Amino acid sequence: MKLSSKNKKTFQAEPVTKSDISASGVRKISFFRLGLVSFVCGTMVMVLEMTGSRMLAPYLGTSIIVWTSLIGIVLASLSFGYWYGGIFADKYPDPRVLGKIIFVAAILIALVGGGYTFVLGPLSSGKTSLYVSAVSAALVLFAVPGALLGMVSPFVARLALDDLGSSGTIVGRLYALSSIGSILGTFLGGFVLITLLKTGTILFLIAAVLLGVTLLLLDFSRQRSSLTTAMVLIPLFFFCGGLYQVYGNKLLPTGYHEETPYNHIRVYETDGGKVRAMQTDPGGAAQSFMFVDRPTELVSRYVKYNELAFYGKPDIKRVLIIGGGGYCIPKNLLATRPEVEIDVVEIDPGITAIARRFFALEDNPRLRIYHEDARRFLRRMKMEQGERKYDFIFGDAFNSAYNLPFHLTTKEYMQEVFEQLSEDGIFMTNIIASTGGRKHRLFRGFYQALAEVFPQVEAFSVHDPNEEIETQNIVLLGSKKKFSLEVSPETPPRIAEFMNHRYTRSIPKDTPALTDAFAPVEMYVLE
Repeated sequence: MKLSSKNKKTFQAEPVTKSDISASGVRKISFFRLGLVSFVCGTMVMVLEMTGSRMLAPYLGTSIIVWTSLIGIVLASLSFGYWYGGIFADKYPDPRVLGKIIFVAAILIALVGGGYTFVLGPLSSGKTSLYVSAVSAALVLFAVPGALLGMVSPFVARLALDDLGSSGTIVGRLYALSSIGSILGTFLGGFVLITLLKTGTILFLIAAVLLGVTLLLLDFSRQRSSLTTAMVLIPLFFFCGGLYQVYGNKLLPTGYHEETPYNHIRVYETDGGKVRAMQTDPGGAAQSFMFVDRPTELVSRYVKYNELAFYGKPDIKRVLIIGGGGYCIPKNLLATRPEVEIDVVEIDPGITAIARRFFALEDNPRLRIYHEDARRFLRRMKMEQGERKYDFIFGDAFNSAYNLPFHLTTKEYMQEVFEQLSEDGIFMTNIIASTGGRKHRLFRGFYQALAEVFPQVEAFSVHDPNEEIETQNIVLLGSKKKFSLEVSPETPPRIAEFMNHRYTRSIPKDTPALTDAFAPVEMYVLE
């Protein structure tokens, strides 16, 4: 049968021709574009995850519990996306469908960037356990965007499979591109973006980039409305990111906020503006305090216990402070003890910069600052200093009851401290625990680690020596040479006050010493 000229014209006007369809019935799209989609989405997944940790930090902290919740939920979401993405791709093998999936993911991430504070605020109230709060936050904020981005990998693989004889090669290359993108996203997020941009800004940029990816999947001749929408939203998201960069701190808890590679730092004033505080973890009170008009005077009670070391060893000359914070102890010692030289090891240069800006830290020839991990510093000093030891080491690196660097609680760490002390040197450190209440295992495990290294170990309950249930600051002292801490008529009143807070009860050995191989401090903290 012959077709009329009219019928021929109609047939030729069909938008889908044989050349547009692969042998497997999939609408064709170049491997280059699919590979680029896979690479960029892989990058954005890891940038999202890295940024998520900083998003949660001001509200829930940076402990291993928060990281575990975030990683676990993201992996679960991606797995869900992989599973159903493959099913969806078989049912709708069309790049335009994949474009819509990425489009929705971009919109949701932008919504998270603009509204995550409203989700995290109620979860930070402390009314629920940290486990529940962290998992809930990760579920609400990341589960759906993670699942949608997880659908990308099986979808692009389905779209790329023109030749079933080379399917293994094609899928392998696509997953390699996605993994390479994830590697880039990890370093880009952790080393660059988090140090330069605020969390909300990064989320809006992720959304803008994902919208750009959807343009690779559009059929411009048929999806002009989608193209117009994307072209409007991309600059809008960049604009929102810019606004957040300028005004985003107003959405966070009051005060000045600074992101560093190690911390989310908050500086605020309290007590009617008389005291300035630095907080790096929301699990409790701030870590450093300073009288605004008297910057060298100590505010926190536990740091004042350093006077016990000078009482036990009056000839202290060389001091090491582990953990800078607001540099309260170094400033006080520089102002009151002209014979003392001080080294401070602080892992975060951002903390030091904040101390210089807000906490009256100034250069001093008797003060040396090292930005590195404390254990690495101690090992390096062992090789470089030889017999030149410290007379007094004060550990103040624990941000809060929620966030303890476990490697600074172990017997092996105590041994490294011991080796860097002079023959009658003294080590003091502060933890937040209870001597007999729910958090007694943290105190007892820490105490046993000290006791297995130092000949003399003492504990001081800063708030109330008779209170065993309450969680409070506990100062622990380890001395290489025993000295008396009994109050006598000759004891200075201030020293006597500290001594009267000494914990004198017998400490059960029901909790083993914390070690590098076993130090479940997060579990002990949340008991």
